Amino acid sequence: MPRVNLLPWREEQRRKRQQRFVLALCIAVCTGGLAVYIAKQSFQDLLEEQRARNDVLRAEIASLDLRIEQLVRLESHRDRLLARLRKVVELQRARMLVVHLFDELVEILPAGVQLAEVEQNGNRVVLNGVAESSSRVAALMRNIDASRWLRVPRLELVETAADGVASRTNFTIVLEQAAIHGEFIQ
Repeated sequence: MPRVNLLPWREEQRRKRQQRFVLALCIAVCTGGLAVYIAKQSFQDLLEEQRARNDVLRAEIASLDLRIEQLVRLESHRDRLLARLRKVVELQRARMLVVHLFDELVEILPAGVQLAEVEQNGNRVVLNGVAESSSRVAALMRNIDASRWLRVPRLELVETAADGVASRTNFTIVLEQAAIHGEFIQ
């Protein structure tokens, strides 16, 4: 039988397998490196996109914050204007209160009674005056009770002073000016 030496053939086969292994290993390393590089780029792109979205949101938030500040300023300006308007309306009503007060005083003042001072603070009115007698003061109190604009009269002071032959009565009455139809209460 002839002798065949298989050693070089096995050696050649081993070398080819080793080359294929090294080639497969290089391809695997290159493929893995490429996969890592692609994954890294994808994540960086996603991260950049998210940063861009965050920047847009921050810009919108800043814009909305400015609008909110403007709204707060406008609301405070509106509140100040409404307060001024309320004050003007209150002054207009108070002006009418004085007119009603003087009209009512003319109607309720009996003969023989003179008012020396009329003081109004809100809806509180203080009347200081002189009457010929205390019965005239009592008539004034009854007239105040009967009035639709004046209420709750309270006699604070009554002094009778002799002035020669005639006597006179000094008085102080505190009362409230009433609201008619809910218009004038302050």
